[in-house]
Amino acid sequence: MSDYLPEEALINILSRLPPKSLIKFRCVSKSWNSLISTPYFISLHAQQSALSNSRADPVTDFIVRRYSKNEKAEIYSVHSDSAEFLEQNYVRIENPFRHMTRFYYRIVGSSNGVLCLSDDLFGHTHSIFLWNPVIRRKVVLPLPKSTFESTWPCMCVLGFGFDVKNGDFKVVRVAYAQVDYGYSVPPKVEVYALSTGSWRRVGGKIPRSWMVDYFWTQAFVNGNVHWVAYRSKARQDEVENLIIVFDMSEEVFEELPLPDILTNELPFNLNAAVLDQSLAIYQCDARSWSKSCSIWVMKKYGDVASWSKLLHINVQEGFGAILGVRSNGDILLTARNGGLVAYNQDTKATKELGILGTKDSFYICSHAESLALLIEGEEAREQSPSENVGQCGFLGDNDEDPYERVTKGEVRKQSSMLQYLTAMLDGWFM
Repeated sequence: MSDYLPEEALINILSRLPPKSLIKFRCVSKSWNSLISTPYFISLHAQQSALSNSRADPVTDFIVRRYSKNEKAEIYSVHSDSAEFLEQNYVRIENPFRHMTRFYYRIVGSSNGVLCLSDDLFGHTHSIFLWNPVIRRKVVLPLPKSTFESTWPCMCVLGFGFDVKNGDFKVVRVAYAQVDYGYSVPPKVEVYALSTGSWRRVGGKIPRSWMVDYFWTQAFVNGNVHWVAYRSKARQDEVENLIIVFDMSEEVFEELPLPDILTNELPFNLNAAVLDQSLAIYQCDARSWSKSCSIWVMKKYGDVASWSKLLHINVQEGFGAILGVRSNGDILLTARNGGLVAYNQDTKATKELGILGTKDSFYICSHAESLALLIEGEEAREQSPSENVGQCGFLGDNDEDPYERVTKGEVRKQSSMLQYLTAMLDGWFM
C-alpha cells in the first residue's frame, strides 16, 4: 500500500480528508484507487465525518437551491453557517440536471451528503435521482412498479433517508390511486433500496391518512421519515392532523401525535422540518403569504409531552416560507420580492441577503460532504443547454420570459393543490 506508512495508518489519515481530495488521490496509484473505492473505506469515512460533526461547535454548511432570475436556471450553492449568508459568500455547485426539466426539480430530502430529486412539480415524468453534488455522482432510479398498474393516475408522496441499520439509502413512495371521488386510502407503498437497485412493495399496516408533500417537506430524524398528515374524524366535516412516521430500517409506519393545539389546525398551514437534529413543526397563519409563524420542537424524540413552542415570529410585510434556522438564531425566509431574507429574533427585523429566486424554488438544508454513491453512481457533470434541449423539450417553447413562466407555473401549482385540499376538507374525499 505504501513504502513509508503502515496500511492502518494510511487508512486512518485518508479517512479524515475531504471527499474532493480523496477523489483526486484515487489517481495516485491503483492501490489508493482500490482502497478509496471500497465499501469499507466509504463507511469509515462517513463515521469519521459523523464524529467530526458531533464535536462542540461544528461548522455547518447549507445547500441553497433556487431558480435564478438572472441565469434563467436552477442554481445550487453551498454557504457556510460561520460566514455572512450573502450572495457573494458561496461556492457554486455544478448542476448536471440543469435544463433537463421544466423549471426545477422537487428536492425530496437530503441525507449523508446525498440529495433526492424528483421531476414531478410541474408534471409527471417519474424521474427520480439520487445525487452527491460534491463528488459529482448520480443514480437514476428505475420506474416504480405501481406506475404500470391500475393505481395510475395517482397522487404520490416521496420520502428519502439513510437506513443506518443496513447501511443503505432508501426512497419510499406512497401512491394514492385516483377514483371517482378523489384519491382512495389506504395507498400502495413501495421502497427503493440503493443496495438492490429496485423497488419492492411494502406490506403490513398502511395508514388510512392523506399526505400531500407538494405542500409539505419531509423531516428525516432518528432514522425515520416524517410527514404532516390528516384524516377524517368520525364526523366527516372534521379533520384531525397528525404525523405519519416511516421507519427506514424496519419499513413500517407509525403515528405520532401533534401538540393538541395543532390537531385541528388547517393542515396546509403546517410543515414538518428538522431543527438542530430535532423534529420540528412550522405553524404559519397562511400557506402562500404568512405574517406570523410559530415553531414547535419535540425536545425528546418520541415523547409527545416534550412538544414545546420554541418561538413565534411576526413579519408584517409577509413572507413565503421558513427555510431554516442558522446557528446564530437568524431565521431564513423567502420574501415577497423573490429574495432570501434573514429574520433576527432579537431586533424583530428582516435583512435582505441579495440571493434572488422565485418564491417556491428556494430550498435550504444542512449538508455534510461524503463519498456516498462513489461505487453505485455514474458521473454527473453539467451540460450546456444545447446538449439537453432534445431531452427536456422545454427550452424556447414560447417567447415568454422563462422567469415569468416559472412564476406562473408556481401559482398554478399552488392553486391546483389548494383546490384539492379544500375539496378534501369539504368532505369530497373519502
